[in-house]
Amino acid sequence: MKKIALITDARARYATYAWIRGYRRYTADRNLPADLYVFHSFGSFSKDKSYNAGEYNITRLPDLSTFDAILLDIATIPDKILKEEIIMAAQKASVPVISLLEKVPGLYHSGIDDYTAVRTLVDHLITEHGCRKLNYVGGPVENYENQQRFLAYKETLLKHNLPFEPNRVTGYDYEVETGLQAFARFQSADLLPDAFVCANDNIAAGICLAARDAGFSVPNDFLVTGFDNDTKAAYLDPPITTVDFSKTDIMYHALQLLTDIWDGRETAEQVFASVRHIYRESCQCHSSEASDPGQYVSNQIMEEVRHGNMLDWMMELDRFLLECSSFTELASRLHTWLLDHDCGNLYLLMNPDIFLLENVDSLPEIPDDLYRSIGYPDSMTVVYPQPDKTCPQQLNLMLGNLLPDSEISDTTKAQTPHVYLFASVHFREREIGYLVLKNCDYLVEHQFLFKTLNTFRTSIEALYGKLILRKKNKQLSQLYIHDSLTGLYNRMAYEKLALPMFQKYIQGGQTVGIMFIDADHLKYINDNFGHDMGNLAISSIASVIRQQCPLNSVSMRYGGDEFVCVIPNYSQTQMEQLKQHIAGSLRLLSENSHMAFPIEASIGYVVADDPIFSLNDYINLADEKMYAEKKARKAARE
Repeated sequence: MKKIALITDARARYATYAWIRGYRRYTADRNLPADLYVFHSFGSFSKDKSYNAGEYNITRLPDLSTFDAILLDIATIPDKILKEEIIMAAQKASVPVISLLEKVPGLYHSGIDDYTAVRTLVDHLITEHGCRKLNYVGGPVENYENQQRFLAYKETLLKHNLPFEPNRVTGYDYEVETGLQAFARFQSADLLPDAFVCANDNIAAGICLAARDAGFSVPNDFLVTGFDNDTKAAYLDPPITTVDFSKTDIMYHALQLLTDIWDGRETAEQVFASVRHIYRESCQCHSSEASDPGQYVSNQIMEEVRHGNMLDWMMELDRFLLECSSFTELASRLHTWLLDHDCGNLYLLMNPDIFLLENVDSLPEIPDDLYRSIGYPDSMTVVYPQPDKTCPQQLNLMLGNLLPDSEISDTTKAQTPHVYLFASVHFREREIGYLVLKNCDYLVEHQFLFKTLNTFRTSIEALYGKLILRKKNKQLSQLYIHDSLTGLYNRMAYEKLALPMFQKYIQGGQTVGIMFIDADHLKYINDNFGHDMGNLAISSIASVIRQQCPLNSVSMRYGGDEFVCVIPNYSQTQMEQLKQHIAGSLRLLSENSHMAFPIEASIGYVVADDPIFSLNDYINLADEKMYAEKKARKAARE
């Protein structure tokens, strides 16, 4: 099975399903065994540059050299540096690369002849309708399609010996608002023309609406043309003259070009899908194609039903996802929801370090360099699905692997081509991971993709925030019950840890060892060597306690130079052995430290086995035994 990579950026929030439709149609017609890997971004509509950077990071995920061909739909990406980066990466892959819509030097091209299409429109306005003053309202200046359409407008004027006036040219983007603003600008400058040539139907609709609101009539006061044959072009009043073409056909031609290249046949560097000029009332022509208002209304009703369903589904999805307590559960619930909407498998892969945040105890701190804004780490954790929850699969991106082993195995055996859609999971510019949706045609065709992905990102960010808060609370809790000098627990741990553990074991009929340790000579050390040396003696004793006491014990700095250890399920023999080990370790530490004073401690212990007595009672008994030992040792020294 061949692999084709498609890097595509949505038009605002609208994904281009025509690419997938063209792929489905061609693979079915020609029985082409090739999977389509779609690296999809919604990066061209937001004014938040950091968000857009996070979206466009998906373009850096694939190792393009592992594919058999590459398709680029990057005309709407405004960042020239990023576009160059994508083009260079594709060229270095040493496989056929075809640019869709936009002609890129050095690459194959599948699109339409924008220049000829607009030249024909402008010729029509001049020769058929006698227009002499024509204004151009375009889209983004860096957009190839807009550049070609503007160039055709300008050069056709010159061909007819009409002056090109730069002040009759404006534009911003491909939205209706551009048309509204353009009309207001031209009206205020007293530059209303005989005809408006618009780069697309949205802009043309904006011109018509603004003209009507200002008391003008199209086509009585001026003519208007658009491009794309959008639905609104046929049903606006008046219907808009436009150019019809099919992106589905563009993809179909691109795949035919690829097949010819793979088969070694001689090919052209570019292929054009056909266009069709539709002259309507906005340029004083009578529509050759009768529109069907009834069908339009039916379509609008169905669209409203789908939109209403989408809002209901998204509210339900929001509720499902916000209840999740782990990244795996989040992906699982999203997958369950998607299965009800004709989507196939789902995979969530995350930065391994960020995935570890699920384990509140895994990272003592959250380093700033945990987050990437450019590219992905060398390996990713397969968060969903997880056949083995104890050991999630680690995917090595350096080997070109983008899908879990189970999916690759299924793909190898499959006879039917599949579409895998890859979307970035990010918090603004910060990389978190990526999501893979298999055969999600319904979401893309009915424009549910953006809302679905956005809902998922919002939920995963909310979960991430909860995990961070939980970790911080854990850290604060640990600070609250830990002694800053020794690292042992402090007196606060008595109520939180020691007492519950004592009660659990005593009430369960098991013994609990209680050891009381008091530093010797501390007043002498403080008076003669300073409090820093006294603190060193205390922390040295604490270090020995930490090393010798069992991991399940609670060892506390009980007072300035006093320590208490509560040790579950310990016998009299074990307590005596522990006492000897601590005393021996202190002797060894004192001998090796070469200090001017000894590091010693007095130790007393009891074994609690009677629930009649409290933990505090047993600590007092251990304290009494410790004091008796201290008194005996002092008498022995004298």
